[in-house]
Amino acid sequence: MDINLQYTTIKTPLPDFIYEGLKDFSKNANAYHPQPPQLVEKISKKFNLPSEMIYLTAGADEGIQMLIHAFGKNAYVFTPTYVVYADVEEFGGKLTRLNSIKGTNFMISTDKIPDASIIFLANPNNPSGFTPKEKVLKLIMNNQQTIVCLDEAYGDFADLSVINEVKNYPNLVVLRSFSKSYAMAGNRIGFLIASPDIIKKVKSKAQWSNVSYLSVGAAITALDHEEYFSQIRQDINQRRDDFIALLKNEGFQVFPSKINAVLLKFSTEEEANKLIKYLVEKEIIVSPGNGNSNIGLDNSFVRIAIGTPEQMTTVKEVIKSYSSK
Repeated sequence: MDINLQYTTIKTPLPDFIYEGLKDFSKNANAYHPQPPQLVEKISKKFNLPSEMIYLTAGADEGIQMLIHAFGKNAYVFTPTYVVYADVEEFGGKLTRLNSIKGTNFMISTDKIPDASIIFLANPNNPSGFTPKEKVLKLIMNNQQTIVCLDEAYGDFADLSVINEVKNYPNLVVLRSFSKSYAMAGNRIGFLIASPDIIKKVKSKAQWSNVSYLSVGAAITALDHEEYFSQIRQDINQRRDDFIALLKNEGFQVFPSKINAVLLKFSTEEEANKLIKYLVEKEIIVSPGNGNSNIGLDNSFVRIAIGTPEQMTTVKEVIKSYSSK
C-alpha cells in the first residue's frame, strides 16, 4: 500500500472517544444549528475571549473565502504559502505575491502596504517557515489601515499565536482550524476570531447554517480531550525534527518547519524529479513544487508531510538508500 505524504493531514485515525461523543449531536442533527453556542462558548473559555468575537466556519478555507469576499479587492500574501489565498483572483480581486524566501528561510517584510485591502500571513507557514511573534505584531501595527489576517491553522504546533492580541488590534483577524491540530480535516470545522465589526461584515458571506452539527460535536469532544491531541502534536513535531536532522545529514537542502511537513530545495527540477520518481518506485507519494496546496514554488521544490511512526521509519530508510546510490 502506498504511503501518501502529499497532504499535511494527521495520519493517525481519530480515537473511539470522538465517535462516542457524537451520540447526542447525531440525535439532534435533524434540525438546523447556526453557530452552535456549545462550541462557541467552549472556544471562548479556552482563549478567554468574548463569544461575540468568535465565528464558526467550515474549516479555515471558508474563513479565508469569507474574508476575500468582504475585503479581497487588493490582497497581499507572502510566498511561498497556502494556495487558497489565490482565490482572491478567482473572485475578481487583485493578489500581490511578495516573495519571502531568503536562502532557506521564510522572512517577511513588516513594512506598511498602503494600498492593501487585506494582508494574509500563515503562521506557522505552509509549506515551511514561520514568523516570530514580535515581527507579526510589527506587521499588524504598521498596517492598521487595513485588515491583517493571521492564518493559524497550524498554530497549535508552535508557540507563535497572536489570538490574545485581537482585543488590542481591531484590524486583526485570526483563523483557526480543527483540521490539523485535532486530525479532523474531513470534518471541515474551524473558526475566526475578530472584532464584532469585522464579524458583522464577513458573516453575510457564509451560508446561514454553515457548519455541520456532527462536526461541532466532534470538535467539542476533541476539546474535552486536549491532552490526547497535544501529545499527538508533540509526537509529530519530534518526528519532523528527527526527519529534518536525517535529511540534513544526507546532504539535502531543507527549510525550517513548524508544521507537519518539510520542504526540500534542489538545484534543478531534474534533481527534484529524480527523488520523486525514486520515492514513487518505493510506493511513497510526496508533493512536487506547488502540488495542490501551495503557491510560490517551482518544481525544484519537494514537500513531504510527516506520517505515522511506521511510515516515517520506512521513509527514512528509503531516503538513506537514495543517498547511498
